[in-house]
Amino acid sequence: PHSGFFSPENSLYAYSLKDLYSAATGMEIKLPSFEQDPQWEKNIDRTMHRLSLLSSGDFRYLAKIPGRSRENILVVNSEMATLINAQNLQTLWTLNVSHVVREPLLGYYKPDVLGIILESEIGPNRKKV
Repeated sequence: PHSGFFSPENSLYAYSLKDLYSAATGMEIKLPSFEQDPQWEKNIDRTMHRLSLLSSGDFRYLAKIPGRSRENILVVNSEMATLINAQNLQTLWTLNVSHVVREPLLGYYKPDVLGIILESEIGPNRKKV
């Protein structure tokens, strides 16, 4: 991949490797292997480095989820969980979920099917999985 995510202080930022290299060395990178991905570039705010696709909501958890050909990205905020295709940044699915109490758990709960467990608090001493 030619870009990376950073999630400090409930914000989500995205940088291309070209930008990171330039920031670290003060030089422009000229290698063809670091060509920019137009799909990513159009979704990155060039001044704030925020990913415009996911600019709203306070982010609770961010996880890489194995996909058929490459990893996807699971973003959990205060209202919903969203699975995003890391290649083209398209939303694969969303799930309304609030008050998530811990990091999502990944596992093979059925043979050959990767599952994601989200646990949310729905009331005093009551949780929903």
